[in-house]
Amino acid sequence: MKVINVSTAKAKLGRIIDQVIKTREPVVIQRGEKHVMIALYHLPTPEEVELARIGQEMDKSGVSVEEDEESTEAIQEEIRKYRAERRLRK
Repeated sequence: MKVINVSTAKAKLGRIIDQVIKTREPVVIQRGEKHVMIALYHLPTPEEVELARIGQEMDKSGVSVEEDEESTEAIQEEIRKYRAERRLRK
């Protein structure tokens, strides 16, 4: 992992970002005793966001759910309901 200072980062930010995208290796910027990392980020798809929301709702309910065909179908049904609600709002 490459560590650079703030001055270098400012002067070469575009090239640093291109390098991170190409190599998928993060770059660390040091400012005194503190460090910040520039790393590739995976933006979640709408489906991933929906699944996370449904998972949080299931966790809040306190009911333990085993993963089987029935629970998978229930999750898919919730996703279909969510999408239908979203289409109606538009």
